[in-house]
Amino acid sequence: MAADQRRVGVGGEGGPFGALDGKLNIYALANGMDLIKEPGRRRLGWYREGMERAIDVEPSGDGTLSVTALCWKTNDPTTERRAPQREGVSPEDLGADLSATLEAALEAANAL
Repeated sequence: MAADQRRVGVGGEGGPFGALDGKLNIYALANGMDLIKEPGRRRLGWYREGMERAIDVEPSGDGTLSVTALCWKTNDPTTERRAPQREGVSPEDLGADLSATLEAALEAANAL
């Protein structure tokens, strides 16, 4: 991966996701999820009970991150439902509590 692809957003090496990418990758592998890395977002995705489900980790614009659970019908993004889980959390604080945050978001996404 080229250096410019790793440096996205704010927060130094790897942007706000630099310290989280390894943990997100392990979590995705352990839970049978896809991890999609985009410049402005990380998305953990899975399919359950006829719905696409995901957890988005996105910059909030002030150097912090937000975690959102969501679901939608396959091939129909107009059916998307969202449930914010954590907002305005520093990458360091999120990294320290990542597993618990992702577990709560996974449960929320499955409940949508």
